[in-house]
Amino acid sequence: MHRSTTRDFFCWLLTISAAACTQSNNPSLDSAAAGGSAGDSGTTSLASGGSGGATETGGVPGTGGTAADAAVAGQSGSGGTGAAADAGIADQTGDDGGASLAADSLAVRFANMVLSHWPDPAGIWTSKGFEYNHGIVLRGIEQVFRRTGDARYLAYIKKYVDENVNDSGVVNIAATHSFDIIQPSVLLPFLYQQTGLAKYQTAADNIRARYDTIPRNPDKGFWHKDIYPNQMWLDSIYMGETFLARYGAVFGTCGSFCGDTVVEQSLLIAQHTLDAPTGLYVHAWDDSPAGQKVAWADPTTGRSPSIWGRAVGWYAMALADTLADLPADQAGRSDMLAILTSLAAGLKATQDPSTGLWYQVLDQGSQSDDWLESSATGIFVYTLKVAVNRGYLDSSYLSVAESGWKGLQTKVTTDATAGLITITDAVEGMGVEASYAGYVGHKTLSNSPHGLCAILLAASEMEAR
Repeated sequence: MHRSTTRDFFCWLLTISAAACTQSNNPSLDSAAAGGSAGDSGTTSLASGGSGGATETGGVPGTGGTAADAAVAGQSGSGGTGAAADAGIADQTGDDGGASLAADSLAVRFANMVLSHWPDPAGIWTSKGFEYNHGIVLRGIEQVFRRTGDARYLAYIKKYVDENVNDSGVVNIAATHSFDIIQPSVLLPFLYQQTGLAKYQTAADNIRARYDTIPRNPDKGFWHKDIYPNQMWLDSIYMGETFLARYGAVFGTCGSFCGDTVVEQSLLIAQHTLDAPTGLYVHAWDDSPAGQKVAWADPTTGRSPSIWGRAVGWYAMALADTLADLPADQAGRSDMLAILTSLAAGLKATQDPSTGLWYQVLDQGSQSDDWLESSATGIFVYTLKVAVNRGYLDSSYLSVAESGWKGLQTKVTTDATAGLITITDAVEGMGVEASYAGYVGHKTLSNSPHGLCAILLAASEMEAR
């Protein structure tokens, strides 16, 4: 990738927003083009995949008027970042006030259901151990904790992490590279902030060290998993870069590596997966040499063919959440904001006007076999709401989030006999598909990790008062 090509791509993006493209030398673009930064020390970064297909994750948690606020604000300050200049960044909620959740809110009801249905968080949906299916639900629980201060939620998260991290800070995690198994690590800085226990910082340090050996493709992009050579997936940015941004903000020991790497990876995948007509992004990109690309990849560009809703959701949410943790003067931050702005416009254009929901394949809603999907919808609702509250998007997107929230609530049911509250119509986990038919051919699930993550995050923001 040549620097001029990279700069031209982001200059085009920046014409959509108000960011300046007049500077002949943007160091962040040079950094992305070069595949690293002065603070990189030649290290690689995180890029693994997910178990059972595409890696997928939840959203950055929020705080609001809880006992967590003081700890978060204090620890972030020690991180030496300038991110607190953004509204609501110090406490990581979508607002800068003390908004909280009512006891009868959907957020609290779903959180209570999770604790009741799976008393041991290691049993949430799967018994795979330290892995994203657990981690994304716990990210949602963290959001509810930050809005309520209910110690049960903190204890639940701690129980899961303590089952996988010993007293010396050693994480019970496979040696192989996969973003699916990295994702729960984002809970480590949170627990350190809440408890002050050194083992959580040690564990976070150990996870950070893994980034130094993650394989990269020829353009310096992290592999999604070591079994997917040269592939970058949108999912990976949420699964891996949110931890790195949070680690840098909380501990302040990462130098420029964390921020530069988050920007580098976020911009690189955007360049190679952008669907210019919609402003949205295809699921993945294979940077393997010609003749060696995987079956789903275009033989010339390496791009996958379809704009899958949840993958776009992971990427959009990663932008909103990592922006909250990056220093205010981070090189490339304005480029990430420009991407989020154009992406939000694409989401607004593809939202189903009659329901407020989004489709499984975002730009194919006119097809008779495309269908409305709840997990992507919840992730988009969360992303748009926090982005408006933090000042990343203008206030017109609040109505888009509100319409999505109204639609998402139609996917919530309560069993009349058992009283079990349920989020329906979340597509199962999947890998990259070679065709539109592959995406719409997957089944939907009820109270799956992806659906629970989405409803917990969306409800925590939309119901906070």
